[in-house]
Amino acid sequence: MPHAVVGIVLVAHGLITTMIGFGSMSNPSSAAMPAPSWLAWWPGTLGRSWAFDALNLGSGPAMIGGLVWLAAGLALAGAGLGWLGVSIVSDQWQTLALVGAVLGLAALALYFHPFYVIAIVINVVILVSVWGRVVAAR
Repeated sequence: MPHAVVGIVLVAHGLITTMIGFGSMSNPSSAAMPAPSWLAWWPGTLGRSWAFDALNLGSGPAMIGGLVWLAAGLALAGAGLGWLGVSIVSDQWQTLALVGAVLGLAALALYFHPFYVIAIVINVVILVSVWGRVVAAR
């Protein structure tokens, strides 16, 4: 895969993750997005944490969940910019990618929905690709 494409995918994945976090933080008690009819078999709703809703924890934990999404997205976007050579983050792109992938997987576990399967795959690929480099550098 060309170098620039990897960086663009990392930045795009980070921006999408950041937008999810911003939406969760800006209106944590908003109604969930209804699932399309072909996904009626899935018991959960898009945009709400199955864990927080099941425990009736209210909007406080939803704000924390949004913060996890936001931190993951910013780290992933930073990793993409570092991969592309932006000097302020170019030396830290691997650590940012690792942190972003781990936080992203945590957010996906809290807010799992079948629409997020591609995000899980992307985060696992990032984690596997960068883990050895980060551990070897320490």
